[in-house]
Amino acid sequence: MFDPGVVDDHDLLAPVEAQRSREVEGVLTSDRRPPGGDVIARNEEARHAHSVGSGDRRVPCLPWPAVVEQVRALAAGGIELAVSIDGDGTDLLLIPGLGASRSVYAPMVPALSERCRVIVFDPRGVGESGVTDSPYTMAQLAGDAVDVLDACAVERAAVFGASMGGMVAQHVALGWPDRVARLLLGCTSAGGAHVVRADPEATRALLGKGARTPEEAYRRACTVLYSAAFQRAHDDVIEAQIRERARHPVGPRVFRAQYEAVRHHDTYDELPRLRMPTLVLHGTEDAVMPPGNAEILAGRIPDARLQWFRGCGHLFFHEDPPAATAAIAEFLG
Repeated sequence: MFDPGVVDDHDLLAPVEAQRSREVEGVLTSDRRPPGGDVIARNEEARHAHSVGSGDRRVPCLPWPAVVEQVRALAAGGIELAVSIDGDGTDLLLIPGLGASRSVYAPMVPALSERCRVIVFDPRGVGESGVTDSPYTMAQLAGDAVDVLDACAVERAAVFGASMGGMVAQHVALGWPDRVARLLLGCTSAGGAHVVRADPEATRALLGKGARTPEEAYRRACTVLYSAAFQRAHDDVIEAQIRERARHPVGPRVFRAQYEAVRHHDTYDELPRLRMPTLVLHGTEDAVMPPGNAEILAGRIPDARLQWFRGCGHLFFHEDPPAATAAIAEFLG
């Protein structure tokens, strides 16, 4: 029986600090006003919240588009990371999320590469990158991203991360601020005690609890990664994503290691230190990372902009690639 082997169901994706806090404050749920709301209200003018959406969404492209260059980056511990580079222009580093390879960004790369030098890599233990037996930490994963920049001879880049990749991007920006020209945070959170948690059933589906195969696990995850409307209209696209994920399944050990790094992620107190221009992007129907998390990020990061994608679920850049790439391109200038 396939099972990522995570902790008890009631603790799925619960940050360590949040587990401690709920003994006093109660469980944070997606229908509760997000913590930090008073901060958000005071910073309303600075957030510049926008909302976009497309009535005629383009179907995401698969498989991974042709790339100009393939690179191997050497990360800590001697791990080799597989890197793809496409396009010319502003350097843009894309960091994948939980269990995802670089192919997760395939729907956006063709358009982004028309104006950017897009750099995307398989995280350690995923896709064509090497595997390590050591536990994962956010600092380590952020260091991997910086190693990728070094391998590509990039001093400063715009950095985009989605979901867990957005958490890693925060740690890159906090640990190596001189390497991040602009920061883009998609469908992610600040973590810790202030996280707005997803419904437990949504988290069980995301983690594929009880699935017998990796393919079955990801099929269950897709029920919460995409909005209900998108699932009804584009089941063929979702099937293509499932097939692509099945080509490079993530082993339970790697999944657990990533998961533990996510649980220990907490940047809430550090985010006000960030000074680079920041764009927070989030789908209004995100069942995995409830929208309140985007408001917290935008409220904590000085002068951050918040862009909503109306009707989109967690993977908003799959559901509406034209709107996502347009928002990114506009922010990069």
